[in-house]
Amino acid sequence: MIRRNKVSKGPGIFFILLSVCMAAGCAGDVHKEEGKERYTVGVVTKSKSSEYWMSVCSGMEKGAEDFGLSVKFVSPDSESNDKMQKKMIHDLLQQDIDALAVSPVSSYDTEYLKEAEEKHVKVIGYDTKILAEGIPYIGIDNEKAGRELAAVMAEKLGGRGSVGIVAGDLRQTAHYERMEGIKKYIKEYTDMEIAFIESGYGNLLISETEISRLLSEHPDVGGIFASSGVTALGISQYLGDSGIYVMTVDAQQDALDAVERGDLTALAAQSGFEIGYETMRFIAENRDKDSGVLEDRILDAEVLTGENVSKWSEQTDE
Repeated sequence: MIRRNKVSKGPGIFFILLSVCMAAGCAGDVHKEEGKERYTVGVVTKSKSSEYWMSVCSGMEKGAEDFGLSVKFVSPDSESNDKMQKKMIHDLLQQDIDALAVSPVSSYDTEYLKEAEEKHVKVIGYDTKILAEGIPYIGIDNEKAGRELAAVMAEKLGGRGSVGIVAGDLRQTAHYERMEGIKKYIKEYTDMEIAFIESGYGNLLISETEISRLLSEHPDVGGIFASSGVTALGISQYLGDSGIYVMTVDAQQDALDAVERGDLTALAAQSGFEIGYETMRFIAENRDKDSGVLEDRILDAEVLTGENVSKWSEQTDE
């Protein structure tokens, strides 16, 4: 079993580790061993400023070490900076790389694929799909995660009442598919209704002003889905003991702790470390194959509640 990378919750430790990640991985290179020519992977994340992306980089570094790869990391400052990410991809494609792993800010804007093809660079999407024919994806089934969280919400609310959705950037399939999974389950299996959908909050806090407005306009809301763990933690902190259920997709330590305390009702456990590690494994296993025939690698995302979160954490640390 892959060991999940834990990060301390203390703010000082967080920023020390973030600096180390930026210097050694997220903003630099994992260098080739002297005297050995390695297959080089250019990696583009969505950002470099959260525990989740630190964990992804850590998993990739470990995978590169285990599978004999070299890695060049680049990261825009935020998950919404599509222009900067595309520039970074273009810059990477001017370097000597064999494969390109991208978690796209926009799943639809794929103009860099032609350039990669011309340079014979294999492209892989991870964490979030790249919507183009023949581009393999490594990550969780986000629509399934949304459906499973909706099932837990329906159980908590008795299949009735109203809920809200606070989604990330809907240009990214990960957030869009989570939202669609929630909507489909609610429509097909419950008498619940969706009171509001707010988008644009991928790994960002939604302000207390906005939450206050939404709850004032929709006072009967019994639960909120947030497609980003950072957003969910901010919402749960603001709501306090209001009795409103909050659910999300994540697996960073502070979110797991919040489930154990009961601050978050449930989360679908998306391990950044595992996604990073399995991306490197996938590239190593398929380095000599035609990317046009490669299948997606879908990873598990178990739904965690107060009843099973401790057991899951123990198992992933073994």
